[in-house]
Amino acid sequence: MKKLLILLALLAPAAHAEETTAAPRTGEETRAWVDLQKSGTASVATVQPMPGEVADKVYKRYVDSFGYPIPETFKRDDFVSSGGGSN
Repeated sequence: MKKLLILLALLAPAAHAEETTAAPRTGEETRAWVDLQKSGTASVATVQPMPGEVADKVYKRYVDSFGYPIPETFKRDDFVSSGGGSN
């Protein structure tokens, strides 16, 4: 019982500290990610070029996308796959 009381006494300040810690400001993590991307400090040193065949397919898909009008709205059901996910 004495060990339990000592353990509770040690954990009580930590539990209280978590409750009083202020939540991060809205968007703070997003701004941190954007700053990281802008700075380039986490970028990879070696360039990994896209193989020619893949680049050709990507460019063709890009060009072909202009053949379809942009819809005014999207139906939510269009983005939900059958067989999984949460609704």
